[in-house]
Amino acid sequence: MAEQNNTADYRQRMQEYAQRLVGFKTGEMVSLMIHIGDELGLYDAMAGEDQVTAASLAGKTGLDERWLLEWLRGQGAAGIIVHLGDETFQMSDVATQALLNADSPAYLRGFFAKPPSHEILDKTIDAFRTGVGVSWGAHGDAASHFLCRTNRPFHMMLADQVIPMIDGMQARLSAGGRVMDVGCGSGTALTELAKAFPASEFVGIDPAANMIAEANDRYADMNNVRFEVGYGEELGEVDAYDLITTFDCMHDMTDPAGTMRAVHQALKGDGVWLIKDIRAQDTYAANLENPVAPMMYGFSVLFCMSSALSKPGGAGLGTLGFPPKVCEEMGKAAGFSHFRVLDYEADAFNYYYELRA
Repeated sequence: MAEQNNTADYRQRMQEYAQRLVGFKTGEMVSLMIHIGDELGLYDAMAGEDQVTAASLAGKTGLDERWLLEWLRGQGAAGIIVHLGDETFQMSDVATQALLNADSPAYLRGFFAKPPSHEILDKTIDAFRTGVGVSWGAHGDAASHFLCRTNRPFHMMLADQVIPMIDGMQARLSAGGRVMDVGCGSGTALTELAKAFPASEFVGIDPAANMIAEANDRYADMNNVRFEVGYGEELGEVDAYDLITTFDCMHDMTDPAGTMRAVHQALKGDGVWLIKDIRAQDTYAANLENPVAPMMYGFSVLFCMSSALSKPGGAGLGTLGFPPKVCEEMGKAAGFSHFRVLDYEADAFNYYYELRA
């Protein structure tokens, strides 16, 4: 073994592997620095400036110059901002889109939210022993803000681009229909629909009481939308809704099959269920083709699969656990006779499914 470990091939592989490991640690540190820049409004302060120095940024923000200098150096070294030479920096045009334009499909700033607390990490480690995970609600308000910000570009496109792809739905909601969002979080997607279709009635449910409280507080002035704490599998209504939506949370649910049966019952006979979920593939091998698969599996352990296992016996699908084949098969088992993947390529991260009774 010692001789083998001294071969040129081994040394090359060891170097590449070490670089990969250190690269992940580098990414962790850079992510934390982006979070700090977000929290302190540093990117906003740099916007539109031909060049920025620690002194000029300190003058604009009132923050300490030495700390800003080290932060700027690190951001320049990572290529997050442009190093112009000496100790001057600039936001590039692409950085402006990704970090400042919240309405852009390229907006990524929301991904760099506050990392999970030590308490959540300890609970996640313990879940490997008990099998029981941590619900989204248990992560607190930081998780709610993370979901709102990362999904904002989709929220802005929902009414104008996605709803028109469902035959007859735009006219139906314009005339006045009933809509439920199952797994509504803090309500941002549903309220964008409510603004676009004021004649319709909207209700959102979510098991996370803190997110529902935030939604009710934030949108208290809207008279055609309301929010309630509730689980999809516990819906008791029959033949009640023209449209039911579920955005990025089927894979998070402890009982997605039960939710499917309940939604099938709650839809009107000619109603539609619109599901948005992560653009996953049917096999692990196929998912490995996704360049961000390592990030997705990390999200799954910390958030998505953990939520889906937050009750004993939970389904535990996880972030990449609800590809088209799974959705179609579960839908058929729940009584849905029509399944379609919408031809919507503007969102590179998600599939859009249409199910009808």
